[in-house]
Amino acid sequence: MEQDPRKAAEEYMEKHKVPQLLEALTSSLLFHRPDDSKAHICKYLENVKSVGTPALLTEVDFETMFSMFDITNRGSVTSEQANNALRSILGPSGSLEDVGIKSTSILTKDMFVKSMTDAIHKALAYKLEIPQF
Repeated sequence: MEQDPRKAAEEYMEKHKVPQLLEALTSSLLFHRPDDSKAHICKYLENVKSVGTPALLTEVDFETMFSMFDITNRGSVTSEQANNALRSILGPSGSLEDVGIKSTSILTKDMFVKSMTDAIHKALAYKLEIPQF
């Protein structure tokens, strides 16, 4: 039996991380707002092909995010809070379990920053493979 074309397309998109690539590209356009958007897109894709997707979020951004979730100033957040933060960046498929954080974990600021950084890199760190025609 032949696979449903819609499901095959979704699997292809997920396997090749096309939504993440397009989201990163759009974020880069909105962040830099280049005068020549087509040239920026070409340069961005050439860079992705050679070195991978650049991260737009830094450790400082994750430290700030941690502070937003640690509203009681305890110095820790739950894995549920951390997963909510990750999903706000990656969408519904984001999960810290992909980087070894259990659903019952309590994360300090350092653990939060490291796990968020690792999860973002794992989700977005890829090189664009351009097929040769």
